[in-house]
Amino acid sequence: MSRCCIAKLWFAFFFILIGNFYPVNPQAVSNVDITQKKHSLISQKINKLLDHGAEFLYKPESLKIDMDSARANFNRAFALSNKIKDQNLQNKCLVNFAELLFEENNYPKAIENCQHVIAYYKKTRQYKKEADLWSMLGKRLFWRPSRNFKTFEEATVCFDKAALLYKNLNKLEDFAYILKYKADAHLNQGRLDLAEKELFVVLTIYKKTGYKKLQFTYDLLADVYRLKGDLGKSLYYSLACIKYMEKTKDFVNAPDFYEQLAIAYKDLHKHDLSIELLRKAISILKSKEELDYTNLYAFTDILSKELIEVKKTKEALKQVQNTIKEYPPQKNTDKAIIYGSLAYCYNKNNKTKLAEAKFTETINLYEKSNSPMYIIDISKAYFEFGKFYEEHKNYDKAKFNFQKSLNFSAGIVELSQVKEANLYLFKIDSAKGNYITAIKYFQKYKDLNDSIFNEKKNKQIEELQILYGLEKKEKEFSALKLNMNAEKEKTLKAQNTIKLGICIMVFLLVSILLFWISYRSKKKNNELLISQKNEIDQKNETLQNLVKEKESLMQEIHHRVKNNLQIVMSLLNSQSSTLKNKEAFDAIQKSQHRLYAISLLHKKLYRTDIVREIEMENYINDLLHNFRDTFDMQQIIFEAAIDSLFLDEAQAVSVGLILNESITNAIKYGFPENQKGTISISMKSLENFKVQLQIKDNGIGFPKDFDVSETLGINLISGLAHQLDGEVSFFNDNGAVVEIQFIKNNISQK
Repeated sequence: MSRCCIAKLWFAFFFILIGNFYPVNPQAVSNVDITQKKHSLISQKINKLLDHGAEFLYKPESLKIDMDSARANFNRAFALSNKIKDQNLQNKCLVNFAELLFEENNYPKAIENCQHVIAYYKKTRQYKKEADLWSMLGKRLFWRPSRNFKTFEEATVCFDKAALLYKNLNKLEDFAYILKYKADAHLNQGRLDLAEKELFVVLTIYKKTGYKKLQFTYDLLADVYRLKGDLGKSLYYSLACIKYMEKTKDFVNAPDFYEQLAIAYKDLHKHDLSIELLRKAISILKSKEELDYTNLYAFTDILSKELIEVKKTKEALKQVQNTIKEYPPQKNTDKAIIYGSLAYCYNKNNKTKLAEAKFTETINLYEKSNSPMYIIDISKAYFEFGKFYEEHKNYDKAKFNFQKSLNFSAGIVELSQVKEANLYLFKIDSAKGNYITAIKYFQKYKDLNDSIFNEKKNKQIEELQILYGLEKKEKEFSALKLNMNAEKEKTLKAQNTIKLGICIMVFLLVSILLFWISYRSKKKNNELLISQKNEIDQKNETLQNLVKEKESLMQEIHHRVKNNLQIVMSLLNSQSSTLKNKEAFDAIQKSQHRLYAISLLHKKLYRTDIVREIEMENYINDLLHNFRDTFDMQQIIFEAAIDSLFLDEAQAVSVGLILNESITNAIKYGFPENQKGTISISMKSLENFKVQLQIKDNGIGFPKDFDVSETLGINLISGLAHQLDGEVSFFNDNGAVVEIQFIKNNISQK
C-alpha cells in the first residue's frame, strides 16, 4: 500500500474518532446550512442583477436611459455583495461598473476600478481572472474613441500582461487571441514588420491547437502586405481569409472580408472582380438588422471609383446619390467618406465646381473630427484632391494636397498611394521647371514601383489568379452537378407520384363499393340506435333536473347553517358583554373566531354557484380583516402571500380554524406588552398537488421547553392537520412558525 493511501486511512480514522468524542450539534449544522443557503440565494440574485444590467449596458446605442438602468442594477448588486461581504462578488460588481464607465467615456475612473480589481485578483492568485481583466482593459483602450499612437501603446502594455499570464497558465488560444490584438495595434501604429512577425506566431499556435477560424488572422496579414505594397501576398491572404470563412461557415464578418478581397483586386486593376465583390458586401450589409453605416459609406466609396474605372461614370454618381438619399449620414466622419465619393463622381461627370466644393467640405469634415482612426481616409482625401487639381492644371494646390497626403508616419498609408503621389509630384515639378526635386520624386516613385511590381511578384499574382479561377470553376461545376441531381430527383418523384395516384384511385373505388354494401346493413342499426338515443336523452334531462334540485337544496342548507351560526355568534357576543372573568371572556372570544371562520366559509359557499369549492385568497383576507376589526392591533401588521388556490369545503374549514388558532396564539403570546410585530401568512402550491400553509410571526417565539400537547389551541391545530391528512411543524425562525403540508383534494373527481 502506498504512503498516500495509508495517510488517507489515518485521516478517515481520526475524523471518525473525533466525531464519536465530539458529536455534532444538529442545531448548529442546521444554522450553518441555513446561512449557506441564504448566501447562495443572495449570490444568485447578485449574478442575475449583473446580467440584467449588462443587457442594458451592451445595447447598440449608449442611451442615457439604458446606462441609468444598468447603473441601478449594478448598485443593487454591489449593495447585496457588501451585505454578505463576498469580495469576489464585490470585485465582479466593480468590473461591471468599469464597463459602464468605459461606455460613458469616463476612462480614468474606469481604469482605476480595473486596477483595483486586478490588484485583488493578483493578491488572491486568481490569475485567469486577472488575465481576462487585462485583456478587457487592453481592448477598451484599443477601441478608445480618441484613438492615437499613445492609446495603442497603452493597449499594447495591457495585452503584454494578459499574454504573459495566459502563457503561464498554458491557455494557448487565449494567448494567441491577445497576441493578434497586439499585432492589430502595431498595424495601426504603422509597425508593419512587428505586426507581421506576431501574426505568424498566432498562426503557428492556432494550427498547433487545432483552432479553425483563421480568417481573422489572414485578414490582418492581408492588411499588412497591402500597406507594405506586396500585392501578391495581400491577394493570397485575402483569398485564404474567404476560404476559411466559407470552411467554418462563420459569415458574421463576410462584408469586411469581401471588401478586403475587392481592394486586393482593385490594386491589381481587376476592376470587374472588385465590383462583383463590393456589390456582394453591400448587399449583405443592407440585409442585416443593425446596419453598419460607416462600412456602407466606405464600400460605396470604393465601388463608385471602381465603376468609374470601367467607364460607368453616371452609374457611379447615381450609386453614391442613392446611398445618401436612402441612408443619410449623421456623423462628420461618415459625411466625409460619402462626400469624398460624391466629389470624385462630380469631377468624372464634368461637374467641376460641385466637385471642388465637395472635396473642400470633405477635408474640412475630416479635420473637424480630428480622429486618428481616419488617418488613411484623410490621406486618401488629400490624394484625391491633389489629383483633381493636377487634372485641372492648378499645380500649386495639387502639390500642396499631394504633400499633405504624404505627411503621415511610414506604414500608415498604403505604399501604392505613396508611389502614385510621388509620380504626380514628379510631373508637377517637371512642368514647373523644378528638375532637381522632380528627379528626387521620380527616384522615389521608381524605387517603390520596383518593390511593388517585379517579375517574381507578377508571376506569383498570376498563379494566384489562375488558382482562384480554377477553384471558382470547380464550385460552379459542383453547383451545376447538384442542380442536375436535384432535377433528376424531381423527375423520379413525379413518376412515383403518378404511380401512387393510380393506386389510390383503385383503392378508393374498392373502398366505395365496400362502403355501399356496409351502408345498407348499417342503416337498420342506425334507426334502432336513434330510438335508443331518444330514450337516453329523456333520462338525461330528468337527471339534470334532479341535479338542479339538489344544488338548490344545498344552497338552502348552507343558507340555514349560516343563519344558525350567526345566531350562535350573536348569543356568544351577548354573553361575552356580561362576563367579567377574563378566562371565560377569552374562551368565548376564541369560540367566536372559530365560528366566524366557519360562518365565513358558509357565506362564500352560499354566494357562489359552485358550492363545492372555496377561493382561499379572498377567504383568508376576510379572516384577517375580522382580526383587525376584533382586536385593537395597531402594533401588529398582517402580511399575506396566497397563491390562487381552490379547496373543497371540508379542507377550507380546517384551514380556516388552523389560521384562527395560530393567529390568536401569535397575538396573545407572541407580542407581550403591546410589542410591535408582523404576522405573515403564506399558502403555496407545491408539486404533486401538495399545499404548504405557513403562519409566521417575528415575536418572542415558542418557549425552549415548549410541549405540543400542553395547550388546547396547539392540540386543535394538530387535530385539524390530521383531518387534512397533513403534517404540522412548530419551530422558531426569528419568531414562531406553524407550518402544515397537506395534499389538496381533487374536487372534480370527488
